[in-house]
Amino acid sequence: MKKMKRTFNNPENELKEMSNYKRRLKWYRFNVARRIRILEGEELVSELEDIIEDIKTKKLNKVGMFQLLIRQLEGLKAEAQFKPKQKGRQYDPFHIPRSGDGRIVLFGLSNVGKSTLMNAITNTDVKIGNYLHTTRTALAGTCEHNSLKIQIIDIPGFLDFKEDWEINKQIVRVARTADAILLVIDLSLDINQQYKFLLEQLQNAGLLEIKDSLINLAIIATKGDLPGSHHNFDILKSITSLPIHPITIKDENSLIKLKEYLYNVLEVMRIYTKPPRREAEYKLPFICPIGTTVGELAEKIHKDFLKFFRYAKVWGLSVDFPGQRVGLEHELKDTDVVEITIKRG
Repeated sequence: MKKMKRTFNNPENELKEMSNYKRRLKWYRFNVARRIRILEGEELVSELEDIIEDIKTKKLNKVGMFQLLIRQLEGLKAEAQFKPKQKGRQYDPFHIPRSGDGRIVLFGLSNVGKSTLMNAITNTDVKIGNYLHTTRTALAGTCEHNSLKIQIIDIPGFLDFKEDWEINKQIVRVARTADAILLVIDLSLDINQQYKFLLEQLQNAGLLEIKDSLINLAIIATKGDLPGSHHNFDILKSITSLPIHPITIKDENSLIKLKEYLYNVLEVMRIYTKPPRREAEYKLPFICPIGTTVGELAEKIHKDFLKFFRYAKVWGLSVDFPGQRVGLEHELKDTDVVEITIKRG
């Protein structure tokens, strides 16, 4: 009698495959944001359809994390297809054109310190006040750090935990366009209630499912100098696995650390390039998601670089020695310098 051959899953291979999917998802999200940043109407719908079809063609739609991405793209598509009944172009107080190398939305209740935070780290002067709903439209500012221009969006806060408040939909709509969402939580208020409410808003918008988030999430804890804040900070740490950054607006060093935190939340890196036998171009780095390979960088520079690729030389943290030759699958690290050699026809 012929014995049946037993097969076993290899945990190491499964982890490697999952890591590869996460890297590909980051690259997809990164490129999607840049492909649609200036599009609207029928052009936007067409571009979103192309992206969804590309995911399905590569059979990535069978992977849970890509199913979330498709759901988000379908949501954006539905919004782009919506036409208001009013004639003529209507002013949209929540429309913020995308700019810079990354887009971060401040997401929280009213009067938790979002506008004060915005003023402290960007080039804007947002109206602030010690009363509910001071910010009434979406506002944008730029935070510069590590050669990156990070667009910070301050949206109106959720008011009194109201689920049916009409403007909630607009707040979430803006959040969908972000590369990262920062939950701004006031350490002087009920921590559990704030955290639960904000996660529910993200979950209802299709941006969050139990353990997976389509957009990078992190927390900024404000008002840490008020009574009871230290105890509440311990509560916050105990109920979330998200990274938390406590902020003190009056402390300049705290603001510097916050900018580094924002840079890390975006999960991007700077890659410099150089032509053969010439110096590297350090003024304009390519901004890429962490985990980007030489092949993905080559395609980003020009599609012919990938098509006619021979080899690359790399200087930096990802190689064992300066100028090491690498192939398309080599994974780059922050501040690497890359020189690509292509075949000559």
